[in-house]
Amino acid sequence: MLGEEIAPGLQTWANHYPEWKDEVSSCAISRPGELVLIDPLLAAGQWEALEREAEGRELHVLLTTHWHARSSAEVRARFPRARVWAHARGRAAVARRVEPTDVFAVGDELPGGLVALAARPRTEVLFWDAWHRALIVGDALVGEREGEDEAGGGLRTCKAWWLPHSTSLVQLRAALRPALDLPVELVLLSHGRPIRSAARRELARALGSEP
Repeated sequence: MLGEEIAPGLQTWANHYPEWKDEVSSCAISRPGELVLIDPLLAAGQWEALEREAEGRELHVLLTTHWHARSSAEVRARFPRARVWAHARGRAAVARRVEPTDVFAVGDELPGGLVALAARPRTEVLFWDAWHRALIVGDALVGEREGEDEAGGGLRTCKAWWLPHSTSLVQLRAALRPALDLPVELVLLSHGRPIRSAARRELARALGSEP
């Protein structure tokens, strides 16, 4: 196993990322014939587990944002047939860290049955995993009260200085609100523990859309 299986075929784990000087989280989705890594950061002891889990499967890497290329270049080096997927508008930025093999647009259906959703304009996407009813987030939303309990803490938008100068937090919340139309039961964060309890309510609170 690469990490903790929080639902059948859905794993998540956290590792320290020297570039960020803190822990960040990654996740993996196992489906028949394919293994999908999202924003992967792998530690030394996880490479053997990845070899076992990827055997006989197509291996894909999906990135929410170019900042999260992390171990993607090493995945490509170790698994030459692995495919790296980048949002078309962020392809050039991703290519400075790892060369993408495929590009996608918002609304596209992707490996693992994931669908790309808009997040920050031009720079980030969310992934919707309908099978697990999980929203997979890069930087747009982060955890608060991290580590409070096994169900995770709460949610908030990222800090304003994380955003491009042309994007405000008001614009970010507006871009994310369509996610409230989805039957969200899990929110998987790059920065924070998975939200496993009342996930949609936490999402609505973070976006200022509580009933």
